[in-house]
Amino acid sequence: MAEDLTVNIPMKFPAEATLSQSLFDAGVVTLINESNLAQNMLSEATNIMLYEKGAPGPRWGTDWFGSELPGGLAIDGAGMYQSAADANHLLVVSGGTIYRSTNDGATWTACTGASFTSGKKAYFSQGSSDGSGNNYLYITNGYDYPIRYNGTTTLVPFIAISPPSAPTVTETGLTSGVYEYFYRISAVNEVGFTQASASGTITTNVSRESWDPTNTGDYYVTLSWPAVSGAVRYDIYLAEDASDDAANNNYYLDSVGAVSSPGYVDNGQIALNPNTTAPLENTSGGPRVRELVPIGSRMWGVEDRDFPYRVWWTGSGPFVGYFSDSYDGGYIDLELGSQRYPVQVIDYRDGKGDPLTTVFCNSANSIGCIWQISLVATTLLDTQFTQPSANKLAGSRGTPAPNSVVSVLNDFMFFNYQAVYDLGSRQQLFNLLSSDEYSANIRPTLISNINPAANSSVSAFFYLAKVFISAPFNSTVNNTTMVWDSERKAWIPYAYTLGMERMLQYTDTTGINHMLFWKPGDAQLSETSQFILGDYGEVFQTSLTTGLIPTVPKDRFGFAQIDTGYLEFANPAGGINVELLGIDRTVGFRTQKTVTLTPSATSSNVGWSTFVWSATPWSYASATATNYSESSAKRYFFVNKELNAYQYRITTFTNISQYILRTLEVTGTPTLSGPPPAWRLNAT
Repeated sequence: MAEDLTVNIPMKFPAEATLSQSLFDAGVVTLINESNLAQNMLSEATNIMLYEKGAPGPRWGTDWFGSELPGGLAIDGAGMYQSAADANHLLVVSGGTIYRSTNDGATWTACTGASFTSGKKAYFSQGSSDGSGNNYLYITNGYDYPIRYNGTTTLVPFIAISPPSAPTVTETGLTSGVYEYFYRISAVNEVGFTQASASGTITTNVSRESWDPTNTGDYYVTLSWPAVSGAVRYDIYLAEDASDDAANNNYYLDSVGAVSSPGYVDNGQIALNPNTTAPLENTSGGPRVRELVPIGSRMWGVEDRDFPYRVWWTGSGPFVGYFSDSYDGGYIDLELGSQRYPVQVIDYRDGKGDPLTTVFCNSANSIGCIWQISLVATTLLDTQFTQPSANKLAGSRGTPAPNSVVSVLNDFMFFNYQAVYDLGSRQQLFNLLSSDEYSANIRPTLISNINPAANSSVSAFFYLAKVFISAPFNSTVNNTTMVWDSERKAWIPYAYTLGMERMLQYTDTTGINHMLFWKPGDAQLSETSQFILGDYGEVFQTSLTTGLIPTVPKDRFGFAQIDTGYLEFANPAGGINVELLGIDRTVGFRTQKTVTLTPSATSSNVGWSTFVWSATPWSYASATATNYSESSAKRYFFVNKELNAYQYRITTFTNISQYILRTLEVTGTPTLSGPPPAWRLNAT
């Protein structure tokens, strides 16, 4: 019987298929191997950003802003000041000197009256008035006493005053007895208070609650002490036995104003405030915190040089900037003696939306935690005082990098060890806040690159729907800047191959906003903008690589004869190199084709009414031709290769190269020829 040769002949042949990638809104994903990436994912993007609908293109350029600082020393901090007349000033700390510019950095003037220790990183926060029509900008560095800038070149330093001497205590109508009383005095200025004096003591034969309230009888005591220069009031503290006095448990009694011969009469009628004890340190020069942050009607600060567990707050209203509890300021020590200590404070809320001061803590094991603090007004007899209430968020993570904490719409993002987290409310967690990882897609990149010994320098900034996060990639200083696109929830981990020590938004004297930054060691500010080409006038190279896409989507072992590659770019400029890579049947993975897209020559779009028609002008004026690029540049090239998978790589090498990638395609027909012999495993 003759063999039927038609049995294995296919009756229907595969049709040509088009494989298209027109969305890249997932950004770069390094958690998944490039051979398993979805079509909207990129395996690599260097000096790239995402634009409309997630389309990638070369990132913004960078250039210098203003002029170099006169001293030529590295910038330690920069900030913006707005006067009461709405004039904007730019301030920079360099070499310990504070410089200001009123012409957008074109010229700088050194401020006098105060300075910082050179090399200490400085921070700026505007939050009160000096009472003379000038606003105050607070400048801090966590090492020196704070300095205030009021719009002039003469700075207003916080100057500590001296503590009082021990008070002299005299009795009227009382004699020595079994009741002991120990009085201490603290001098107060507009900023804070001195440490309490030594005790002035007295023993009496009548207990204090039985003294005469009218001061006309025989039972009261009088305190007197030398005046302290610079004091605006004095706080009086009392302990009612020797053991309390020895333990510094002298409780707040009363306050008196500053006079040439200060004194006080205690008739026993004012109750002690058991929540406020005599201060052990001098804060009249201001607490030496790293940064002051406006929260509600107060200012808050952490990373105190002298008290690392302490969170400070100022008074409110006219007493913003006053840290003394006599002006409704105060402090709380969180987990005193633990390995966790506060590094950043922000204005946030709890899970129910109630505003709370939120404190990020670091720890020796880099996990940290988050606390939330509320201030509760309590009245005891006729005295009202503010009492803090602090709660730690269960399971929360803190940060070793205070500059990485950034407000992003309704949440806060922050860096923790080798991941970026987000603090916010979750639908499945009623009335609770949760800190969840946002960087899972690029976690391998963070783990393999960020230097744990320098991760405290990670800095973040939110600008035009993008979070810029600069980090030390295998370095001791920030040298790479990542971008997280908040609209598409997508990462570009190598968006900038340069580091930014810190970033800020500055509104210039014409009302235009700028994203400014400085690189580690720079003595001049920089700017990044979509309107700047290149880096400081020089070329930066870009590179974009897609995933490795199967040519037969339903058969990862199948091959297709790829005929043509197609490209679509919006507004291309300069040379754009396109490389098609793929797994070839005979030689495996290699470059299949390399082409260069050169945009069409620019054209003139001027009309008759503004250009020379002949020797005689058509109208009274002529205009320069306006150049434009192709809004949709479509190109194709021939491939003619049998491929199992393909991958596109796009690079640029000139500072005028620009594009927005619309579409990448290949067309081809499955070959049904089976896997190549080289893939076969021989049985043993």
